[in-house]
Amino acid sequence: MRRLNPILALMAILAFVTSSQPSSFDLPEAARDREIKWPARSIQVALSTSLSSASPAIKGDSDVLGAVHRALASWSRAANIKFVEVSSKKQSVSPTAGGDGVSLITIAATGENLALFTEGNTTARTRVFYDLDTGEISEADIVLNPYPYSETGAALQFSTDGTPGTYDLESTLAHEIGHLLGLSHSQVIGATMQASQALNGTFGRPATTERTLSEADQAAARSLYEPRERAGSIEGRILSSIGGSLLPAVAAHVWLEDLDSGRVMASGLTSSNGRFNFNSVPAGHYRAMVEYLDAASKEADALSAAGDRQSGLRGRAFRSVEMRSNLRVVTDKPTSLNYVLVPPQNSAPALIPRFIGLNAELSSAPVPVTAGEKITVYVSGEGVDQIPGNGLVISSPLMSIDPASLTREEFHRSTPVISFTVTVAANTPPGDYTLKLQSNTGEVAYLVGSLTINPDN
Repeated sequence: MRRLNPILALMAILAFVTSSQPSSFDLPEAARDREIKWPARSIQVALSTSLSSASPAIKGDSDVLGAVHRALASWSRAANIKFVEVSSKKQSVSPTAGGDGVSLITIAATGENLALFTEGNTTARTRVFYDLDTGEISEADIVLNPYPYSETGAALQFSTDGTPGTYDLESTLAHEIGHLLGLSHSQVIGATMQASQALNGTFGRPATTERTLSEADQAAARSLYEPRERAGSIEGRILSSIGGSLLPAVAAHVWLEDLDSGRVMASGLTSSNGRFNFNSVPAGHYRAMVEYLDAASKEADALSAAGDRQSGLRGRAFRSVEMRSNLRVVTDKPTSLNYVLVPPQNSAPALIPRFIGLNAELSSAPVPVTAGEKITVYVSGEGVDQIPGNGLVISSPLMSIDPASLTREEFHRSTPVISFTVTVAANTPPGDYTLKLQSNTGEVAYLVGSLTINPDN
């Protein structure tokens, strides 16, 4: 379920801005290690007539069908999947007992649809039907919330023009269509498949970055549907040394950063046996990272159970590791990468960054930046006040942090807030970039893909 953040009145206003979880899967139990995907290269999607009708959830004059078309086209290009759009008078999602074979996108305020939102004020839900033995999807229904609302009960709307205080409809749809294809949530903050969505006006800017699929989103889609020609792959296993035994590291987050630019290129969680696999990785040199989540993440069950993840409550990384500083991937050849995590310290993690922000606001959404600009970035979370100026590093050599700019913000919060200046080179390419934080004790944590440059900026 989505947790909305209260606004804080400060001398220089620092607000926890609205950030929601866009959706959750509603699926029967299944083995987590199995891929969930469509068996065909063509998927028929039925657009309910409710999308063309007036709805209190959608701001007037919004380009609803255009948003649907564009979101489908983005995933079509990434996965080489053809979507066939048809109109349908059908209004309601199929019941969990069984699908009707129609993959519907709807916003109708029917009892069946409203029942999906009784447990929280999420913006949309996706229900997927698939074969437990083969993992083949036969139907996927997307329901936009007919009555989105804030934590305080205030009515909210979708829009397509960036109106402050509304949700960007195309971003919501892009996220849901990723679920329709079988993708789970991403641990990359700047990804379309990231678990939270900001309102327009967050950081004083339209919240439209999730319209554009990140490299990690595209890599996940290609891995399922269309391996890139002249690309390589990475496969491996993460083990944890516990009590003299090597046990699989389940739901450890593994990600790849391009060595030259620092962009996040792929991301995923290890399976129940500790294995991970990145297909369709462009040939090149990468930095391979892993963070071991010290608490069971609902993301590990995203394809096997219904439920929403609260925004901002990332699984805490008690041990973050750079597995390989220069991993070479070659064309048409698998690259092996295995790693053993050392036992965690006996004490609980002390460095847990939770939120990042801009313009005196904090959110679990990514910070949109523009090549060539200089900005002040905010970070909040346990232990961030124990980070020295030289303990802040961005994954890209094209972005720099001024150590002397590090400031402890004296705001009335339960966790400390720091700010610092980031300079972005004019030739920094579009993509998602990671902030590394290292405390005085040497403990390391990451906000993966938390700064994003949109191609349209």
